Amino acid sequence: MSAASAATQDSWSGEPFAALAARYADALDAGQESALREALGRAPSPGVWRDMAAALEQAMEPEPGGLATRLFAIPVAIVAGGRAGVRIPATLPDVERLRDVLRGSGALGPVTNFGTGNALCGAGALEGLSWARLRRFARATDEAAAGDGWFELPPDDLILPGQDESVHLRFLAGAAVSPANASTFLETASAISTWGVPFTRELSAQLQGEGTSVVAIPRPPAAILRAIAAGSAAEQELGLQAFVSRALRRFRSETGEPDVSVAALTGGAVGLRFASPFAENRVDVHERRLHPCEDWDAVLREILQLLEDCRVGNVHVVARVSDPEQFRAGRFSPH
Repeated sequence: MSAASAATQDSWSGEPFAALAARYADALDAGQESALREALGRAPSPGVWRDMAAALEQAMEPEPGGLATRLFAIPVAIVAGGRAGVRIPATLPDVERLRDVLRGSGALGPVTNFGTGNALCGAGALEGLSWARLRRFARATDEAAAGDGWFELPPDDLILPGQDESVHLRFLAGAAVSPANASTFLETASAISTWGVPFTRELSAQLQGEGTSVVAIPRPPAAILRAIAAGSAAEQELGLQAFVSRALRRFRSETGEPDVSVAALTGGAVGLRFASPFAENRVDVHERRLHPCEDWDAVLREILQLLEDCRVGNVHVVARVSDPEQFRAGRFSPH
Protein backbone atom coordinates (compact mmCIF):
# COMPACT_ATOMS: atom_id res chain seq x y z
CA MET A 1 0.00 0.00 0.00
CA SER A 2 1.35 3.48 -0.85
CA ALA A 3 2.05 6.02 1.89
CA ALA A 4 -0.67 8.22 0.39
CA SER A 5 -3.39 5.60 0.58
CA ALA A 6 -2.23 4.45 4.02
CA ALA A 7 -2.32 8.00 5.34
CA THR A 8 -5.82 8.59 4.01
CA GLN A 9 -7.14 5.27 5.29
CA ASP A 10 -5.62 5.94 8.72
CA SER A 11 -7.64 9.15 9.00
CA TRP A 12 -10.84 7.13 8.51
CA SER A 13 -10.03 4.01 10.48
CA GLY A 14 -10.08 5.29 14.08
CA GLU A 15 -6.42 4.42 14.60
CA PRO A 16 -5.16 6.27 17.73
CA PHE A 17 -3.89 9.75 17.01
CA ALA A 18 -0.40 9.06 18.37
CA ALA A 19 -0.03 6.00 16.16
CA LEU A 20 -1.13 8.00 13.11
CA ALA A 21 1.38 10.75 13.91
CA ALA A 22 4.09 8.11 14.31
CA ARG A 23 3.31 6.66 10.89
CA TYR A 24 3.50 10.12 9.35
CA ALA A 25 6.85 10.66 11.09
CA ASP A 26 8.16 7.37 9.68
CA ALA A 27 6.96 8.38 6.21
CA LEU A 28 8.75 11.73 6.44
CA ASP A 29 11.96 10.03 7.59
CA ALA A 30 11.63 7.56 4.70
CA GLY A 31 11.41 10.35 2.10
CA GLN A 32 7.69 9.94 1.42
CA GLU A 33 6.73 13.57 1.89
CA SER A 34 5.24 13.87 -1.61
CA ALA A 35 2.87 10.99 -0.85
CA LEU A 36 1.78 12.64 2.41
CA ARG A 37 1.15 15.95 0.64
CA GLU A 38 -0.93 14.15 -1.96
CA ALA A 39 -2.90 12.39 0.78
CA LEU A 40 -3.63 15.66 2.58
CA GLY A 41 -4.70 17.22 -0.70
CA ARG A 42 -7.20 14.38 -1.19
CA ALA A 43 -8.74 14.63 2.29
CA PRO A 44 -12.43 13.83 1.70
CA SER A 45 -13.84 16.31 4.22
CA PRO A 46 -12.77 19.31 6.30
CA GLY A 47 -12.82 17.19 9.45
CA VAL A 48 -10.48 14.61 7.96
CA TRP A 49 -8.18 17.39 6.72
CA ARG A 50 -8.00 18.86 10.21
CA ASP A 51 -7.24 15.46 11.78
CA MET A 52 -4.54 14.71 9.22
CA ALA A 53 -2.96 18.15 9.62
CA ALA A 54 -2.90 17.78 13.41
CA ALA A 55 -1.19 14.39 13.10
CA LEU A 56 1.34 15.76 10.61
CA GLU A 57 2.13 18.64 12.94
CA GLN A 58 2.55 16.18 15.80
CA ALA A 59 5.08 14.35 13.61
CA MET A 60 7.03 17.63 13.41
CA GLU A 61 7.00 18.20 17.18
CA PRO A 62 10.26 18.13 19.21
CA GLU A 63 11.43 15.05 21.08
CA PRO A 64 10.09 14.91 24.65
CA GLY A 65 12.36 16.06 27.46
CA GLY A 66 14.74 18.96 27.89
CA LEU A 67 14.33 22.11 25.83
CA ALA A 68 12.04 22.03 22.81
CA THR A 69 12.19 24.16 19.66
CA ARG A 70 8.80 24.83 18.17
CA LEU A 71 8.22 26.41 14.80
CA PHE A 72 5.35 28.80 14.19
CA ALA A 73 3.89 31.42 11.91
CA ILE A 74 1.70 34.39 12.83
CA PRO A 75 -0.92 34.96 10.10
CA VAL A 76 -1.46 38.63 9.31
CA ALA A 77 -4.42 39.88 7.26
CA ILE A 78 -3.52 43.31 5.90
CA VAL A 79 -6.19 45.76 4.76
CA ALA A 80 -4.54 48.38 2.58
CA GLY A 81 -5.65 51.25 0.39
CA GLY A 82 -3.80 53.61 -1.89
CA ARG A 83 -3.02 54.46 -5.47
CA ALA A 84 -3.01 51.57 -7.95
CA GLY A 85 0.44 50.06 -8.38
CA VAL A 86 1.88 51.36 -5.10
CA ARG A 87 4.29 48.83 -3.56
CA ILE A 88 4.38 48.37 0.21
CA PRO A 89 7.64 46.65 1.22
CA ALA A 90 7.16 43.50 3.30
CA THR A 91 10.58 43.76 4.97
CA LEU A 92 10.02 45.11 8.47
CA PRO A 93 12.33 47.94 9.55
CA ASP A 94 12.24 47.08 13.28
CA VAL A 95 11.02 43.57 13.99
CA GLU A 96 12.45 43.78 17.52
CA ARG A 97 9.66 46.20 18.45
CA LEU A 98 7.12 43.53 17.56
CA ARG A 99 8.96 41.05 19.74
CA ASP A 100 8.89 43.63 22.55
CA VAL A 101 5.10 43.79 22.23
CA LEU A 102 4.89 40.03 22.71
CA ARG A 103 7.33 40.08 25.62
CA GLY A 104 5.62 43.00 27.32
CA SER A 105 2.18 41.40 27.07
CA GLY A 106 3.35 38.13 28.60
CA ALA A 107 2.63 36.22 25.38
CA LEU A 108 6.05 34.53 25.45
CA GLY A 109 5.38 32.77 28.77
CA PRO A 110 8.26 30.44 29.74
CA VAL A 111 10.00 30.75 26.36
CA THR A 112 13.77 30.87 26.89
CA ASN A 113 14.69 31.92 23.35
CA PHE A 114 12.49 33.45 20.71
CA GLY A 115 13.10 34.74 17.20
CA THR A 116 11.37 35.67 13.98
CA GLY A 117 12.48 36.73 10.57
CA ASN A 118 12.15 40.37 9.54
CA ALA A 119 10.03 39.60 6.49
CA LEU A 120 6.33 39.11 5.96
CA CYS A 121 6.18 36.16 3.59
CA GLY A 122 3.35 34.85 1.45
CA ALA A 123 1.43 31.61 1.89
CA GLY A 124 3.36 30.06 -1.01
CA ALA A 125 6.64 30.37 0.87
CA LEU A 126 5.23 28.48 3.86
CA GLU A 127 3.58 25.87 1.65
CA GLY A 128 6.95 25.29 -0.03
CA LEU A 129 8.75 24.47 3.22
CA SER A 130 9.87 20.87 3.44
CA TRP A 131 7.97 19.01 6.16
CA ALA A 132 10.89 16.61 6.57
CA ARG A 133 13.24 19.55 7.10
CA LEU A 134 10.89 21.10 9.63
CA ARG A 135 10.84 17.79 11.49
CA ARG A 136 14.66 17.69 11.54
CA PHE A 137 14.82 21.32 12.70
CA ALA A 138 12.43 20.77 15.61
CA ARG A 139 14.36 17.70 16.72
CA ALA A 140 17.86 19.13 16.38
CA THR A 141 19.83 18.76 19.62
CA ASP A 142 22.43 21.47 19.08
CA GLU A 143 22.13 25.16 18.26
CA ALA A 144 24.10 24.92 15.04
CA ALA A 145 21.82 22.25 13.64
CA ALA A 146 18.72 24.16 14.63
CA GLY A 147 19.92 27.53 13.41
CA ASP A 148 19.98 26.72 9.70
CA GLY A 149 17.89 29.76 8.82
CA TRP A 150 14.71 27.89 7.92
CA PHE A 151 12.55 30.90 8.72
CA GLU A 152 14.56 33.37 6.64
CA LEU A 153 11.74 33.40 4.14
CA PRO A 154 11.55 35.95 1.31
CA PRO A 155 9.44 39.08 1.83
CA ASP A 156 6.34 39.27 -0.32
CA ASP A 157 5.70 42.96 -1.03
CA LEU A 158 2.13 44.23 -1.31
CA ILE A 159 1.07 45.69 -4.66
CA LEU A 160 -2.09 47.77 -4.32
CA PRO A 161 -4.72 47.26 -7.04
CA GLY A 162 -6.45 50.62 -6.64
CA GLN A 163 -8.15 53.10 -4.33
CA ASP A 164 -10.61 50.52 -2.95
CA GLU A 165 -9.25 48.77 0.09
CA SER A 166 -7.76 45.35 -0.67
CA VAL A 167 -6.90 42.44 1.62
CA HIS A 168 -3.50 40.73 1.60
CA LEU A 169 -2.37 37.66 3.54
CA ARG A 170 1.16 37.52 4.95
CA PHE A 171 2.95 35.58 7.69
CA LEU A 172 5.64 36.35 10.26
CA ALA A 173 7.51 33.10 10.83
CA GLY A 174 9.79 32.14 13.67
CA ALA A 175 10.86 29.66 16.31
CA ALA A 176 10.51 29.55 20.10
CA VAL A 177 12.46 27.47 22.60
CA SER A 178 10.89 26.46 25.91
CA PRO A 179 11.09 23.57 28.39
CA ALA A 180 9.38 20.53 26.87
CA ASN A 181 6.99 20.19 29.82
CA ALA A 182 6.07 23.90 29.94
CA SER A 183 3.41 25.83 28.08
CA THR A 184 4.41 26.57 24.50
CA PHE A 185 4.37 29.96 22.76
CA LEU A 186 1.40 28.72 20.73
CA GLU A 187 -0.48 28.30 24.01
CA THR A 188 0.67 31.43 25.84
CA ALA A 189 0.03 33.66 22.80
CA SER A 190 -3.34 32.10 21.96
CA ALA A 191 -5.18 34.83 23.92
CA ILE A 192 -4.75 37.47 21.24
CA SER A 193 -6.74 39.98 23.30
CA THR A 194 -3.62 40.49 25.45
CA TRP A 195 -1.33 41.52 22.58
CA GLY A 196 -3.32 41.89 19.37
CA VAL A 197 -4.10 45.62 19.58
CA PRO A 198 -0.55 46.87 20.30
CA PHE A 199 0.84 44.39 17.76
CA THR A 200 -1.60 45.69 15.13
CA ARG A 201 -0.68 49.28 15.96
CA GLU A 202 3.07 48.67 15.71
CA LEU A 203 2.98 46.49 12.60
CA SER A 204 0.59 48.84 10.80
CA ALA A 205 2.89 51.79 11.56
CA GLN A 206 5.90 49.94 10.15
CA LEU A 207 4.04 49.16 6.91
CA GLN A 208 2.50 52.60 6.51
CA GLY A 209 3.75 54.64 3.57
CA GLU A 210 3.04 58.00 2.02
CA GLY A 211 -0.44 58.05 0.51
CA THR A 212 -1.42 54.63 1.87
CA SER A 213 -3.65 53.40 4.66
CA VAL A 214 -2.65 50.09 6.25
CA VAL A 215 -4.20 48.02 9.01
CA ALA A 216 -2.35 44.77 9.74
CA ILE A 217 -4.47 42.37 11.80
CA PRO A 218 -2.69 39.35 13.33
CA ARG A 219 -4.18 35.99 14.20
CA PRO A 220 -2.77 33.79 17.00
CA PRO A 221 0.45 31.95 16.11
CA ALA A 222 0.10 28.37 14.95
CA ALA A 223 2.15 25.52 13.58
CA ILE A 224 2.76 25.84 9.87
CA LEU A 225 -0.17 23.88 8.36
CA ARG A 226 -2.78 25.37 10.62
CA ALA A 227 -1.26 28.85 10.32
CA ILE A 228 -1.78 28.68 6.56
CA ALA A 229 -5.37 27.51 7.08
CA ALA A 230 -6.14 30.20 9.68
CA GLY A 231 -4.56 32.87 7.51
CA SER A 232 -6.52 31.81 4.46
CA ALA A 233 -9.79 31.97 6.41
CA ALA A 234 -8.92 35.39 7.85
CA GLU A 235 -8.04 36.77 4.42
CA GLN A 236 -11.27 35.48 2.92
CA GLU A 237 -13.40 36.75 5.83
CA LEU A 238 -11.98 40.26 5.60
CA GLY A 239 -12.26 40.25 1.82
CA LEU A 240 -15.91 39.26 2.09
CA GLN A 241 -16.62 41.95 4.68
CA ALA A 242 -14.93 44.58 2.50
CA PHE A 243 -16.96 43.48 -0.54
CA VAL A 244 -20.28 43.52 1.31
CA SER A 245 -19.59 46.94 2.81
CA ARG A 246 -18.50 48.41 -0.52
CA ALA A 247 -21.30 46.84 -2.54
CA LEU A 248 -24.05 47.86 -0.12
CA ARG A 249 -22.77 51.41 0.01
CA ARG A 250 -22.81 51.68 -3.78
CA PHE A 251 -26.15 49.96 -4.32
CA ARG A 252 -27.92 51.94 -1.61
CA SER A 253 -26.61 55.22 -2.97
CA GLU A 254 -27.28 54.42 -6.64
CA THR A 255 -30.17 51.97 -7.12
CA GLY A 256 -31.51 51.06 -3.68
CA GLU A 257 -31.55 47.77 -1.79
CA PRO A 258 -30.06 44.87 -3.78
CA ASP A 259 -31.34 41.33 -4.23
CA VAL A 260 -28.65 39.04 -2.79
CA SER A 261 -28.08 35.42 -3.79
CA VAL A 262 -25.72 33.02 -2.04
CA ALA A 263 -24.58 29.70 -3.54
CA ALA A 264 -21.97 26.99 -3.21
CA LEU A 265 -19.85 27.13 -6.35
CA THR A 266 -17.94 24.41 -8.12
CA GLY A 267 -14.24 24.70 -7.36
CA GLY A 268 -14.61 25.24 -3.62
CA ALA A 269 -16.11 28.67 -3.04
CA VAL A 270 -19.23 30.40 -1.81
CA GLY A 271 -20.60 33.00 -4.22
CA LEU A 272 -22.41 36.22 -3.32
CA ARG A 273 -24.34 38.01 -6.05
CA PHE A 274 -25.70 41.50 -5.51
CA ALA A 275 -28.17 42.57 -8.20
CA SER A 276 -30.42 45.59 -8.56
CA PRO A 277 -34.13 44.80 -9.11
CA PHE A 278 -34.35 48.03 -11.15
CA ALA A 279 -31.16 48.07 -13.28
CA GLU A 280 -30.61 44.86 -15.24
CA ASN A 281 -26.85 45.23 -15.65
CA ARG A 282 -26.14 46.41 -12.11
CA VAL A 283 -24.52 43.28 -10.65
CA ASP A 284 -21.60 42.72 -8.26
CA VAL A 285 -20.29 39.20 -7.56
CA HIS A 286 -17.78 37.97 -5.00
CA GLU A 287 -16.31 34.50 -4.45
CA ARG A 288 -15.37 33.57 -0.91
CA ARG A 289 -12.84 30.75 -1.33
CA LEU A 290 -12.91 27.87 1.18
CA HIS A 291 -9.75 26.34 2.58
CA PRO A 292 -9.96 22.51 2.74
CA CYS A 293 -10.29 22.76 6.54
CA GLU A 294 -13.42 24.92 6.37
CA ASP A 295 -16.97 23.59 6.58
CA TRP A 296 -19.46 24.93 4.02
CA ASP A 297 -22.28 25.09 6.58
CA ALA A 298 -20.22 27.13 9.03
CA VAL A 299 -19.11 29.58 6.36
CA LEU A 300 -22.68 29.92 5.09
CA ARG A 301 -23.89 30.73 8.61
CA GLU A 302 -21.21 33.40 8.95
CA ILE A 303 -22.20 34.96 5.62
CA LEU A 304 -25.90 35.00 6.45
CA GLN A 305 -25.13 36.52 9.87
CA LEU A 306 -23.04 39.23 8.21
CA LEU A 307 -25.87 40.05 5.81
CA GLU A 308 -28.34 40.15 8.68
CA ASP A 309 -26.04 42.46 10.65
CA CYS A 310 -25.91 44.74 7.59
CA ARG A 311 -29.73 44.74 7.46
CA VAL A 312 -29.94 43.05 4.06
CA GLY A 313 -33.50 41.81 3.77
CA ASN A 314 -33.79 40.07 0.40
CA VAL A 315 -31.42 37.10 0.57
CA HIS A 316 -31.83 33.87 -1.43
CA VAL A 317 -29.78 30.71 -0.87
CA VAL A 318 -29.42 28.70 -4.07
CA ALA A 319 -30.44 25.09 -3.52
CA ARG A 320 -27.77 23.44 -5.66
CA VAL A 321 -24.06 23.79 -6.40
CA SER A 322 -23.67 26.31 -9.20
CA ASP A 323 -21.22 26.94 -11.99
CA PRO A 324 -19.46 30.28 -11.28
CA GLU A 325 -20.23 31.76 -14.70
CA GLN A 326 -23.89 30.75 -14.57
CA PHE A 327 -24.13 32.16 -11.05
CA ARG A 328 -22.58 35.43 -12.16
CA ALA A 329 -25.10 35.63 -15.01
CA GLY A 330 -28.01 34.90 -12.66
CA ARG A 331 -28.92 31.55 -14.28
CA PHE A 332 -30.07 29.65 -11.19
CA SER A 333 -33.24 29.01 -9.24
CA PRO A 334 -33.19 30.67 -5.79
CA HIS A 335 -34.70 28.60 -2.99
